[in-house]
Amino acid sequence: MRAEDVFRNANESVAAKARELEFGLDQPLPFLCECSDPRCFAHVMLTIEEYEEARSDPRRYLTISGHDVSGARAKKL
Repeated sequence: MRAEDVFRNANESVAAKARELEFGLDQPLPFLCECSDPRCFAHVMLTIEEYEEARSDPRRYLTISGHDVSGARAKKL
């Protein structure tokens, strides 16, 4: 499994747990940068609504500026 997919799975778990617990639904939560670097642990602060909008395109990965995913549409934050 590629690093960006591992980070995406982790972010999906964060979002699912936040929804389940109704935690932080109106304030930013820390999500992991989903770049290709397996050593990157940068955070992307998003509300659940912003996360869902970013995730609405399955080819899009959340990345911080300067971090890329080969062959994917990145949501720069």
